[in-house]
Amino acid sequence: MRYSKIKIVLCLILVCLCVSQAYAQRPQRNQLEIGVQGGMMYYVGDANPKMFQHIREAYGAELSYLFNRRWSVMLQGTAGRIAGRTATEQGLPDPKGTMWTNYLVNIDAVARFNFLPYGMVDIFDKKIKPYTPYIYAGIGVTLHQQFSAVAAYIPVGVGFKWACSEHVMMYLAWQNNICFADNLEPTPYYNNTHELNGTNILNCDMVSTLQFGIVFEFAKEKHVCKFCNEK
Repeated sequence: MRYSKIKIVLCLILVCLCVSQAYAQRPQRNQLEIGVQGGMMYYVGDANPKMFQHIREAYGAELSYLFNRRWSVMLQGTAGRIAGRTATEQGLPDPKGTMWTNYLVNIDAVARFNFLPYGMVDIFDKKIKPYTPYIYAGIGVTLHQQFSAVAAYIPVGVGFKWACSEHVMMYLAWQNNICFADNLEPTPYYNNTHELNGTNILNCDMVSTLQFGIVFEFAKEKHVCKFCNEK
């Protein structure tokens, strides 16, 4: 009887040690992300009244800090071109007009929210998923007209990301930049000639990007020992 009790105690100690070791080795959340992206850019405005007209290339880079599994902030830089037809004297797109392009550099800071708690699969928390849809919004500035003009904008976007491994993540995002300007076109007939657009906040150009990105995650959070009394 005495030996049976000793065996039971030893088994309990072994189980506790295994659980403690497994908990210590559980995947920790990365706190920083750095990545690159590539895709397409287009704009909606006087020259292009519909979305996905005259699509051109876009590319960029990003740096993010993850507060937790749902909230993060991202600093992003994107470059690309928009295009359209030249205008008639009435300020309308000329179907027979020549094609113009304008090179843009967009810099913005946004806050992101994951709909699911994002991270590597964790046997201690089944709610954590290696994929999640997300939304984001913030503020930014765009440089255009050969960097001679600057316009502020509000970036709003949706996306979906998934973890390929502990340190590599991929995503697909659609971002729309609502510009506080109506002069992204290099053709003067399209621009705010009579300075009347200030009376209508909806009369603004909008630049959109559809991007595929690859991100490297690093800087793991400090492991917190729930069984220790650390000072």
